[in-house]
Amino acid sequence: MSSPTHPHLIVACHAWYDDMIGGSFRLASEFAIDLANRGHRVSYVCCAAPGKECLPAQEVVDGVQVHRYSPPAAGTSGRGRMAHHVQQTRMLVEQLDAKNPIVAVSSHSPLQGLGAAKALHSRKNVLINYTVHSPFDDELLSNVAGNISIATRLSIWMAGRVERRNCALADRVQTLSQFTMDQIAKKYGSVVKGKGIVAPGWVETERFQPAEDRGLLRSQLGGDWRTDHPLFFTLRRLENRMGLDTLVDACALLRQRGHSFRLLIGGGGPLRDELQSRIDAAELRDSVRLLGRLPETQLPLAYAAADCFVLPTRALECFGLIVLEAFACQTPVIATNVAAIPELASQQEMGWMFPPGDSVALADRMECFVTGDLQASKDLREIALNYDRSRVIDRWSELLEIPQTR
Repeated sequence: MSSPTHPHLIVACHAWYDDMIGGSFRLASEFAIDLANRGHRVSYVCCAAPGKECLPAQEVVDGVQVHRYSPPAAGTSGRGRMAHHVQQTRMLVEQLDAKNPIVAVSSHSPLQGLGAAKALHSRKNVLINYTVHSPFDDELLSNVAGNISIATRLSIWMAGRVERRNCALADRVQTLSQFTMDQIAKKYGSVVKGKGIVAPGWVETERFQPAEDRGLLRSQLGGDWRTDHPLFFTLRRLENRMGLDTLVDACALLRQRGHSFRLLIGGGGPLRDELQSRIDAAELRDSVRLLGRLPETQLPLAYAAADCFVLPTRALECFGLIVLEAFACQTPVIATNVAAIPELASQQEMGWMFPPGDSVALADRMECFVTGDLQASKDLREIALNYDRSRVIDRWSELLEIPQTR
C-alpha cells in the first residue's frame, strides 16, 4: 500500500519515450523518472507502440513501473481506436489503484488522460493534473490536407469532446505556453476557469552543448554533414503542418539568387516521397538532403554542427522544445511567427522570424544569414539555461501537491 512517504502517482501518456519518439512522450517519461528519483512510487500507463508489441506489458525503467496495454487491432475505426485507449487505460488504472491507492495523476495525452480520470474522478482525495501539450482537435485537423471527410470531421468533433471532458474532470489544466492556454480558454471557457496554469517544458542543457569547432564536428559526422558551405538543419516529422514544402521552395529561391548552402532535414513521416520529388523537381538534390530519422545519440551533435536551425511550422507548435535544443548548442533559429514559437524564438530578436507558408520571406531570412547580415547578437545558451530541467521540473512536481521525499 502507498504511504505518506511513498505516495503512488500515475503518469498517463500515449507512449513511453524509448518506444516512440514525440515531444510530449519525452517530457512525460522524463517527469516520471524524476518523480521516481524523488522517492515516489510511479506507474506510467501507456499503449504499446505499433511494431513493438513484443515489449513487456510491465517493466521497471529507471525506477518507473511502466505498464503497456495492447494497441487497437488493425482495421479498427477511428472511434473504436479512441474508445480502446480510454477503456484500456481505465482498466489498468483501476487495477493499479486497487493494489496501491493513487494520490495524484499527471496526464499528458487526451485518451489516456480521460481513461485515468474516469477511473479515479469519484475519489475525492486524488488530484488530477491534465497537461495539454497541444489541443487534441487542432492536432488532428492540422495534418489534414485537402477536403475533410465526414469521418475525419467526426473524429475532430470527438477529439474536442474528449478534451473538454478531461478539462472538466481535472483539478488543474496545465499548458506549456501562453498560446496553448489561450486556445484552451477560448474553446472551453468556464470549464477551465480557475484551473489553468502555464508551466513550460525543459531542455537538457548538459546533453545539448555547443561545438568547440563546428567544422571538425562535421568532419567527424561525415557523409552529408561534411561541407564548407553554410549549413542549415531542421528536425521535423515529415507531415503537412511542419511546412517543409515551404522550406524546400525557399531553398530553390536561395539557389536562384546564386547562393551556395546545404540543408539537412532530419525525421521520417508520410511525406518523404513527396518532399523528395519536390527536391528533385527543383534540382536541389546536391543542396537539400533528407536524412531520415536520426538516432537519439546524434541529435545534440546535429544541432551543434549546424550553422542555423530552421523551423518552418505552419501551425500548432505549442511549446518549441527544438528551439531550446538549438539555443543550448548556440545555434540560432529562423522560425515562423506562429502559435507558441515567438514565446521562445523572439528572445533572440524578431529579425529571425517570418510568416508561415511564405517561402519568399523565408528565403530572405536565409539569404541574410548566408551573407552575414543576420547574426546572433545574444548568448543563446543563456536563454536555454533559463529552461534547464533543474530549474523547471520542480514546478511540475509542485503542481501535483505531493510532499518531497528525497
